Amino acid sequence: MAKADTIKDIKTANGQDVPDSLKQAELDELLTLAKKDGSGNLDAFTSRLTELTASTSTTESESKKAEAPKEKTISVRVNDTIAAFGGEFVDPENRKVIGKKAVDVPRTAFVREKLRTEELVEE
Repeated sequence: MAKADTIKDIKTANGQDVPDSLKQAELDELLTLAKKDGSGNLDAFTSRLTELTASTSTTESESKKAEAPKEKTISVRVNDTIAAFGGEFVDPENRKVIGKKAVDVPRTAFVREKLRTEELVEE
């Protein structure tokens, strides 16, 4: 059964609206609870619905948090001595070429190491 049909059947069975963000298996479980008669079953339905919607919103907020932390970038170039000889580095993690002109790159282990050894200069 499609999600929309299951949601419609739940509404028909006990008059409760459910979000379409729930998975089909969760909707099927709620439909089973919705079709049972009695006020105790309505309480079981609403408590299970609350559990499922709380876990869904937690998962969505966690995924937003996972997307949020982008790598901080730093503007770097090779030092003057290396630049005088036309030297360049290629960051192995993101394949960015770092040369005489400053470029924005993430703070990878490679970039941090080259900054420590002063082969790269922060702009």
